[in-house]
Amino acid sequence: MSCNSQPKNNLFTSEFGYSIILPEKWAEYEDEENVNAFFDTENWTGNLRITVIELDRNIDDNYIEKEYKSLKNAEKIITQNGYIGFKYLEKSQDGLMYYWQLFYKNKLFVCSFLLNPENNTKLKETELEKVGKIINSLKAFNKTSP
Repeated sequence: MSCNSQPKNNLFTSEFGYSIILPEKWAEYEDEENVNAFFDTENWTGNLRITVIELDRNIDDNYIEKEYKSLKNAEKIITQNGYIGFKYLEKSQDGLMYYWQLFYKNKLFVCSFLLNPENNTKLKETELEKVGKIINSLKAFNKTSP
């Protein structure tokens, strides 16, 4: 396998104080205010949205545990950058909505991925793996004022 066969990734830097690594052919599209939204431009399989919520205090383990216990079927996760959180699935009228919540200092990152309900099982698994890698790459930073 040559190095040239590796997919290209792109660094996306958000105006909301974080960066992520997007797979090749993924792009941002305009969505709600205070939300970054992404999709695969070549083969649409679903929409990934990332919302940053700034809280009035730093988040501690008790806060995270309370949020975790309030959800059914949530699974705890830790990203490659050390952010603690959890992921879970909800069924909606539009299909399956996957959620990830990550906590960093006083920020809550709410990531959601709505899969195209027409996707087959293998494609769903592949897309969830891609989205999981994107979310795992999330890195917060302090926004600088203009």
